[in-house]
Amino acid sequence: MELTSDTETRQTTMTVTVRVPNGADGGLTTDAQRRLSRVEGVLAVTIEDLCRLQPGLSATEVTVRVTIETDIAPPARSITASLSELTGVTPVES
Repeated sequence: MELTSDTETRQTTMTVTVRVPNGADGGLTTDAQRRLSRVEGVLAVTIEDLCRLQPGLSATEVTVRVTIETDIAPPARSITASLSELTGVTPVES
């Protein structure tokens, strides 16, 4: 049986900084990946590279290079705009 899909997907590679609270379940990159996956339209998140760690009193800022697969096709809302609305997530570059 052949499976087909009407959904177009798009991959975007970007660098983002994610604020991971101290005591979060799992590792820093795992938690960053989980937070980025919560955005509507995101199908998959792959951490390509850990770029920077900035420890803080209550959280660590993790800067990672990611590839995000979405079902958001142009001219729909961009993935950067969607990520910008997440608390603790700051896109660095796309």
